[in-house]
Amino acid sequence: MENHPKNTTSTRIKSKIKVCFKSISKPTTPPDVKPEPHDIRNVLLAGAVLIATVTFQAGICPPGGVWQSDDKLGHKAGRAIYSDQRIPFQIFLLCNTIALTSSSFLLLCLTFRYPYFLEVFIATISMMGTYGSAIYSVTPYESVSFRLIFLAAPVTYSNKGSYLGVFRCI
Repeated sequence: MENHPKNTTSTRIKSKIKVCFKSISKPTTPPDVKPEPHDIRNVLLAGAVLIATVTFQAGICPPGGVWQSDDKLGHKAGRAIYSDQRIPFQIFLLCNTIALTSSSFLLLCLTFRYPYFLEVFIATISMMGTYGSAIYSVTPYESVSFRLIFLAAPVTYSNKGSYLGVFRCI
């Protein structure tokens, strides 16, 4: 009889956690993805950064700006002027959020397992938190449905992340 160590659930969980931390900290190529030529990768990085920059700025400074003071018509200072047009404003928020999350996810994919990935990951998560806070502050309190827009962000990450193996360590 061969003596094999017993593979318990806690041992498997610890092993998966170790693999997760190793994949975050080691600079190598992403799993299941062929390395792209250096020039194409640089173009994709530049495009992702540009799209993330533009969409982030559009989110924190919405089209039309914000009301500068409260008035008798019910407008509140700091709220987006564009939010008076409820449906177009929600479409804007949805499309802008999808563009921001997709471009930031592309940035994470292109830097995955390269040096400084952890720093890029932390900066991206912080940027998404800032974006969410800014959207919350310029959107009227009465508009609860805008919170559904933030479902667009996790869908982008979970869909592509599971495909690329980014979340296999969990």
